[in-house]
Amino acid sequence: MFNRLVNTVQNLDEALCHRPFLQAISVAMQQSVPILAIDIYCRLFFKLAISPDALFTTLFNQYPITPDIISDRLMFIIQNLDIAVTMIFVIGLTYHYLNQKGIKNTTLPIITNFIAIYMLLFAKNQSPTNTATHYLLLTLFTFLSCYTYYWYYRRLKITASPFSLKYLLWSITIISASILLHIGLHLSSITTIISNLLSKNFFTTFSGLLLVSILSPLLFIIGFSLPSELSSNQASFNAMISNLDKFLTHSLAPLPFPENLYSIYGSFTLFGGVGNTLTLNILLLFAVSKRYKRLGILSWIPSLFDNNYLLYAGLPMFLRPLMLVPMILVNITSMLISYIAIAGHIVQPAVFITPNNLPNILLPSLASATPIRSTILAILIFSVSLLIYRPFLERLTTEVTHEK
Repeated sequence: MFNRLVNTVQNLDEALCHRPFLQAISVAMQQSVPILAIDIYCRLFFKLAISPDALFTTLFNQYPITPDIISDRLMFIIQNLDIAVTMIFVIGLTYHYLNQKGIKNTTLPIITNFIAIYMLLFAKNQSPTNTATHYLLLTLFTFLSCYTYYWYYRRLKITASPFSLKYLLWSITIISASILLHIGLHLSSITTIISNLLSKNFFTTFSGLLLVSILSPLLFIIGFSLPSELSSNQASFNAMISNLDKFLTHSLAPLPFPENLYSIYGSFTLFGGVGNTLTLNILLLFAVSKRYKRLGILSWIPSLFDNNYLLYAGLPMFLRPLMLVPMILVNITSMLISYIAIAGHIVQPAVFITPNNLPNILLPSLASATPIRSTILAILIFSVSLLIYRPFLERLTTEVTHEK
């Protein structure tokens, strides 16, 4: 039965990935991997060694404080690298899609989409980071821009310069639309609304945790910008704070919210990022395809520290059923195992706050009052995640090997 599911998902994946637009997305994402790797490693170095709450600062008492001028300059570099990653993706997507449509001179649409996406995402300091990239939004806008250019190109049948007045009017229209969309679209407000919803007591129930386990990988794969509460940090929720306060004042008393986003979702489904993708990275290290093996080596350290965007762009994961289905299965399975273990008092839930930027795989061991049993539970969930991902990844890597 499980093999039949894998076959069905693979057939769906192949049907989608052979569409010209999705092929253009795949190539564009893979072209952004080199600059994305530089971006992610710079960001990781900043989080571990430079920022005021850096992990090394927390762990080592005599760790030197980095001067503000150095940290500010590195953050400036990282922000510009974020912009570069986005723009390389947009340029690649525009170029490859229009080339598939038979348009060879893509200079004007590339310039237009570059300006439009910059105005849409980066104006007024609304810059996304690589941990919350709005891939769905910028992909849809780029696709609509390319499609209208292709329609305009065929309708006019102009052989003159692509910078003629009629084409420039199209460019002005697209850029104006991006400015209007930027004015009406408040991306930070959407993230805040989701964060406020996640703080509700509903997400300390089985139904709420199951809903998050399904929605988080779904939103991640379709390129929706996830709030930090779904990708890295759940320690600020009221349920977690109430548990910690109860434990510190009455250590033997039952906790008010033993099953919550921090003790279930954050502790057992974010090993390496959304969907326990550290296990996926380990499987890539043993892949037959040299390309995927190189990707596994390149993304190993970031995955260890819960950044899986090199995997996201390198595989790529965007709109891939072959990645979405196992990720949802991993999330649901991890949630069920950890929920039963905590509700059945086999392990104590995570209640302590760990240092910022510590690998999430250490959270069950360090944040629970039963560290040994929680570690064993984490190993069990990690092993199950490996078993779920393996057949899906084998199909993906085998396809590439056959293509070569």
